[in-house]
Amino acid sequence: MQTSSKSQRQLGLVKLIMITVISVDSIRNIPIAAQYGMSLVTFYLIAGATFFLPLILVTSRFASAYPNTGGSYLWIEAAFGKKMGFASIWLQWVYQLIWYPTIFAFIASTLASLIHPAWETDAAFILVLSLFGFWGMTFLSMRGIHATSWMSSAGAVLGTLLPMGAVIFLALFWLNKGHSSAIEFSSSALIPTAQDLQNFGFFANILFSLLGLEVAAMHAGNVKTPEKTYRRAMLIAGVVILASLIFSSLALCTVLPPQQIGLINGLMTAFKAFLDQNQMGFLLPWIGAAVILGGLGIACSWIIGLARGLQVACQASNVLPILHRLNRQEMPVRILLLQGLIFTLLVSLFLVFPNINNSYWLLSALTSQFALAYYVLLFAAAIKLCQGNSKWGIGGLLSVLAIATSAVGFIVGFIPPSNIESGAILKYECLICSGLVFFCLPLIYFWCRKTK
Repeated sequence: MQTSSKSQRQLGLVKLIMITVISVDSIRNIPIAAQYGMSLVTFYLIAGATFFLPLILVTSRFASAYPNTGGSYLWIEAAFGKKMGFASIWLQWVYQLIWYPTIFAFIASTLASLIHPAWETDAAFILVLSLFGFWGMTFLSMRGIHATSWMSSAGAVLGTLLPMGAVIFLALFWLNKGHSSAIEFSSSALIPTAQDLQNFGFFANILFSLLGLEVAAMHAGNVKTPEKTYRRAMLIAGVVILASLIFSSLALCTVLPPQQIGLINGLMTAFKAFLDQNQMGFLLPWIGAAVILGGLGIACSWIIGLARGLQVACQASNVLPILHRLNRQEMPVRILLLQGLIFTLLVSLFLVFPNINNSYWLLSALTSQFALAYYVLLFAAAIKLCQGNSKWGIGGLLSVLAIATSAVGFIVGFIPPSNIESGAILKYECLICSGLVFFCLPLIYFWCRKTK
């Protein structure tokens, strides 16, 4: 679906880079990656070479080839037809729906660390703040791409890159003051240990922390000269994302031992310990505000990006005509409202599970499962669309490698990490599988339905 007005083509190189960075780069992922200690560098380099690099190539190539609003849905539809195209956007939409509670829980926990630390893992507080934040971003998204692009740009610079830079500075200052590192810096420490392999389930989330480059392609109809802009934006954003994630995650576990880093509140715990020790506690509210801004920016980027993609898919596949309607700003208002209702149900899980870190991890793991299934389709489409193109030889090989990496990540997502109190393994597997089946049922219905 092409944008109706040329005046809507308002995203230049800088805004596109910022939207891409904020769509992928999330400070929320730092505590999870930091669980690996020094070996996180190895895991990120493996994920970068076998998954992230192919994703950069595929995204930049097809965003230029299909410069219309709809993004990767259009690529997969061109390769496999409307049914598979709809399946892909459904998987992408679902994994973001499941992910939204985790980012808003992270935002709420960060706010709690500033006003009342005892609420950092309080389920009721996190529920209320999450609902308030998500619905606020939903109503902002209804105002159009211009409003959300500025939120994404501010979130990328002030709310993501700035706090990541701060945690890196924290670690360097910490070491310069004569404090010992919480992890060993050596070439041997880069080799994953037996403990790392027991926590291999975290690798799925390392892959997940690199997902999302293609969300910027949802706005291809709003990009100036997409044929030139996308390639440059993806390359620049890719370098920024990988470097910032590696160094900031490494910095966090330099200050705090990995076993003391909470998944939901580990980042602010590290900031508070460091600032209090150096009589700089007055900076904590400013850092917390920046982290919150970054979380809101990435959420806003995904909320509108995936809603637009699903609207295009529903209209093209003649599915759920009630969701086709756009408002005056050409935003899919009904899909945005539907997202809000489903989010309200999902975030209520924080009141069901007694340990909020466990429910946080369960949602993170389920998110990764759907996400990696989607990326298998994406890379398979890239292979098919480029068959017979001699210039795409290395890209095809990298796409095959990325499919294999996605499959590995999907499998290890069924393995609960050793430091997550998941209870009986059978209970954990039942919860994961139940989530997969529940969200796949509507897809199965649409798949079996005759496409008009």
